[in-house]
Amino acid sequence: MSNQIQFLHLGLGAFHRAHQAVFIKQNIASVSMRKSDVADSLSAKGNKFEVIARDAKGETTTLVESIKEPLFYPRDISRITEIVKSPELKAITLTVTEKAYKNDGIDGVPARLAYLLGERFKAGAPGIAIISCDNVPSNSKFLQSLVLEVISAQGNTELLDWVNSNIRFPNSMIDRIVPAMTSDAITTEPFNQWVIANDPIEPLFQGSGVEFVPDVKPYELAKIRLFNGVHSTLAYIGEVEGIEFVADAIVHPVIAPFIKALQESEMVPSILDTGGIDLISYAKTIRERISNPTLRHRAHQIAMDGSQKMQQRIFDGANELANQGIAAPLHIAAVAIWIHFLATNSEIDDPLAHKLVPLAQISDALDAVTKTLSLPEFTRKLNPSYFPAIAADLIVIRGSSVLSLISNRIGEL
Repeated sequence: MSNQIQFLHLGLGAFHRAHQAVFIKQNIASVSMRKSDVADSLSAKGNKFEVIARDAKGETTTLVESIKEPLFYPRDISRITEIVKSPELKAITLTVTEKAYKNDGIDGVPARLAYLLGERFKAGAPGIAIISCDNVPSNSKFLQSLVLEVISAQGNTELLDWVNSNIRFPNSMIDRIVPAMTSDAITTEPFNQWVIANDPIEPLFQGSGVEFVPDVKPYELAKIRLFNGVHSTLAYIGEVEGIEFVADAIVHPVIAPFIKALQESEMVPSILDTGGIDLISYAKTIRERISNPTLRHRAHQIAMDGSQKMQQRIFDGANELANQGIAAPLHIAAVAIWIHFLATNSEIDDPLAHKLVPLAQISDALDAVTKTLSLPEFTRKLNPSYFPAIAADLIVIRGSSVLSLISNRIGEL
């Protein structure tokens, strides 16, 4: 049975089912990492499901049958281990969200991956590709460093040498809007993209639409900043202003010009190596995609885990602008809006919420900004030179509204 599986995927969320499971034509064993209900439900339906791609022009439905074995870690660890030891396995792919990219014990994703690679090593199976599909800068290479850290701490030099010599970690960039599921079918947009750094696995994706390129970084930065950064900013504006769906927020008469200016006047200049991508055109496409009225993508869903997301989506770009000596008033506003969201929203879904919320609620704005943004858990710190301007924006928000602040910003451009 194990020789049927060519891909092992960690993370059985709606995104995986609407993205990798659509692109991959070979057999996949997909592993739910947190709870068993999705794997069990998929098994009960004969491992088949529909993906509905919808926009204002209409919809198309695709029956997806590539996931042959929905599994749950650790309940199905014996089967997962059997698959990972098989010579037929070609790759392990992951969608485990940004917050999983840290070494936090034996149940953390890097430790689980190190264990699985150890089992493959002991079985004498050939090398494979490990492909992260999460919005983390240099995602697979960063995951590689975490896995090697785990193996080094175990003192297993043989396994360390084998992983270094045989396991490939090509970076990748993924892009498709997939709102949280509200029914059995998965609803998404027609757009679907997967870019992977050149790797021997390319022939498996022949004709799939997956792009293989020498360097993923320009695609990664364009996506993380111009799309994900905008998504997060819209989510926090929506949450504070009571706009439930980001598709409604991005066409709001005050918000729309703010987002366009954030992309074109600040995010685009923050990307020095464009890789030949027309970033202004790309930004316009992003705005059109987010405004898709048929995708009911809630601001609340996108707003979760901001402490993990804002670092690469907003902080990095703002820091690059500071390095270039370019003003970043719109990035500054976005950070101020996030801090106000932390201070005022009653449902903060964030692994650092217990620390961030009381700091964001400090009455002195500069003190609130400084302490919130100086949290030791942030691995990518925002340039402190921005703190006074963020505090000034926070005072405006506290005294009037987010819409007032961004209206002022647009008026100043």
